[in-house]
Amino acid sequence: MATTTVLFPWKDAYSVGIPRIDTQHKGLVRLINDLHAAMLEGRAKQALSHIVDELVDYTIQHFAFEESMMRQLGYSALREHQQLHQKLTSQVYELRDKFRAGKITVTIETMHFLKSWLSGHILSADMAYSRELVK
Repeated sequence: MATTTVLFPWKDAYSVGIPRIDTQHKGLVRLINDLHAAMLEGRAKQALSHIVDELVDYTIQHFAFEESMMRQLGYSALREHQQLHQKLTSQVYELRDKFRAGKITVTIETMHFLKSWLSGHILSADMAYSRELVK
C-alpha cells in the first residue's frame, strides 16, 4: 500500500493555548485528512458522504462550544466571531448539499478549500480571541 502524504499536518502555530479547543481543532484537521485520504483511495461516494456529514456535524458542535466559552469569558469581539461562524457554517452546509446532490465531487481543489478555510480561521479569528482570553 502506498504511503499518502497528509494534506493538513497539525502545527504548533495552530494552538490557541486552550487545550479543549486545540483538541477540537485537531479533530477537524483529522476529518479533513480522512476525507482527503478517502478521496485519494477512490472510496465510494457513500464513504465520502459519511465523512462530509461528520465534518459538518463536528464543525457545528465546535463552533457552539467555542461561542459558549467566549461568552462565559467575556470575549469583546464575540458578535463578530459569531458572524464568521455563521458564514463558515453556511459554506460547509453548501459544500455538503452540493456533494449530496452530485453537483460537486471531492477534488483536490475542495480539499485545499477546506484546509485554507480551517487554517485561515484558526490563524486569524481564533488567534484573536486567544490573545485576549489566554493570559
